[in-house]
Amino acid sequence: MAPALGLCALAMVSWWYQHSRGWRSWPVIWKTVLGSLAAARITFVLQNAADYLADPLSIANLGDGGFSDAAGILTALVLGLHLTARSGTPRRPLLAAFVAGAVAWTGGAIATAGLGPRSTPLPLVALKRLDGTPVQLHALAGKPMVVNLWATWCPPCRREMPALEEAQRRYPGIRFVFINQGEDAATIQAFMAQQELGLGNVFTDRARQAGRRTGSFAMPTTLFYDKDGRLVLRHMGELDRDGLDRRLEKFMTGSAGQR
Repeated sequence: MAPALGLCALAMVSWWYQHSRGWRSWPVIWKTVLGSLAAARITFVLQNAADYLADPLSIANLGDGGFSDAAGILTALVLGLHLTARSGTPRRPLLAAFVAGAVAWTGGAIATAGLGPRSTPLPLVALKRLDGTPVQLHALAGKPMVVNLWATWCPPCRREMPALEEAQRRYPGIRFVFINQGEDAATIQAFMAQQELGLGNVFTDRARQAGRRTGSFAMPTTLFYDKDGRLVLRHMGELDRDGLDRRLEKFMTGSAGQR
């Protein structure tokens, strides 16, 4: 939904400038979009070469969500400036189109997360333990589960980790699952050692499939699933101890009512 809204907004702004001002920016826009997507994909594949070399055909599977955001954004900026300078296209319609697309994409992502069905089942997502063992997310169902989407570079994620670690100890009836978005096992292990965290059930998700398939486009996001794997509660943003306890008590009360 969100990507489609972003592309529609981008195309509509470009169309408006062409018909109202006579500024034809669409050729520059689509070349920039395609170039940035290609750069984002190639960069991600190179960063995860070992995984893709084991199955070369998976490089063409764009549905795995493997794109480097930094490479895509940098390429869009450089390529957009180059193409506008070479073609003589005014920069204003190009900038306006991309801003509109970004706003629509972000708004769609927030709407999807906030207004989507609360009973969404666990998605099919392939994860890896820190030792490289593959695990399917849905295989972890069977008891109430809290799924935390996080990254080591995310300050709110780092701040809420002690509260989540404590909750994991205090609520043995809940399975806590920590799915790192986009980073490798070595980075995660170094962070946990530095912070002296003893978290269990920590997984890597280099392609950030969990975030995309749950409609979670901000970090941290914490998802509460019942024992049957249905989403019953979602929280976007940092959780402190009091806020986490309130949600866990509400979550456990609802889970107990299902028995």
